[in-house]
Amino acid sequence: MKISKFLLAAALILIISFAALIWFYPPNGDFRVNNPLWNGLSTLDSKMNATAIDTFAVLPANPRGTALLLVPYEPFSNSELSELNSYASNGGTLVVLDDYGFGNQILSGVGLNMRFTGVPMLDPLYNYKNEWLPQINDFAANPITENVSSLFLNHATCLNDTSDATVLASSSSFSFLDLAGTGTYQSNDPNGPFPYAAYQKVGQGYVVAIADPSIMINSMIGMGSNLQFIKNVVALSGPNPKIFIDQGHLPAAPLDIAKADLASIYAMISSPLVTLTLIAVVIVLSLNSIWRKREKDAKRH
Repeated sequence: MKISKFLLAAALILIISFAALIWFYPPNGDFRVNNPLWNGLSTLDSKMNATAIDTFAVLPANPRGTALLLVPYEPFSNSELSELNSYASNGGTLVVLDDYGFGNQILSGVGLNMRFTGVPMLDPLYNYKNEWLPQINDFAANPITENVSSLFLNHATCLNDTSDATVLASSSSFSFLDLAGTGTYQSNDPNGPFPYAAYQKVGQGYVVAIADPSIMINSMIGMGSNLQFIKNVVALSGPNPKIFIDQGHLPAAPLDIAKADLASIYAMISSPLVTLTLIAVVIVLSLNSIWRKREKDAKRH
């Protein structure tokens, strides 16, 4: 009996320790504002005092003076696309940062012709360390590009069909689209320059398309003029804009799921009914233990 109690206690301690490790370990999901690791947005969040949202329902009815940053790695419903269209049309600045996700759903949903190609854009000459990390040095004369001298990308793509839009930044003439995914230039690979960032007026607001969300992550936001560029983009909404960062269209990492499950369990066991039930169980077990002890004492006498 003593061994079984010891094993039960050891198992409970192990479960509680594992749960605590999960709870206190920092989130590690890509583009999460509460992720302090290399792939998170905690630095951007602190620099721009942004508000993380999981649903567009919390966006203001009058979005003037606000900007919404989106990394669209999960698809959008028709109602969500309608909300985004309304947000931009009524004066908000919608910033879509995408490479291989669902950004084209948004661009189509707001009635624009420009698109993300979804093909890796490599640059063997102008880059940081290797061709997969292109450097952008070509900028249009525009308030959004003021004090911006270079951008450093990470596995980026590019835009096409931008004839109706204002192109802000383009890759070098040495860049190419890696159609076959070989990592090296092939004879049928298109050559640069390619549009990297562009924007267009939509109703009373703006939609900005940026072909690499990685310029915002903690490990890259401080490189070149990455942070300054994002600040200039959201300033389309006006001085000191209110900034929202969508978290509802990012894939959940296993750690995020585990944290959510723990939060649900905590919410459940902290409810009054469950708390009273646990107290009742503890009392019953305690009384049962006392009763057994008295029964043994009586048998001895």
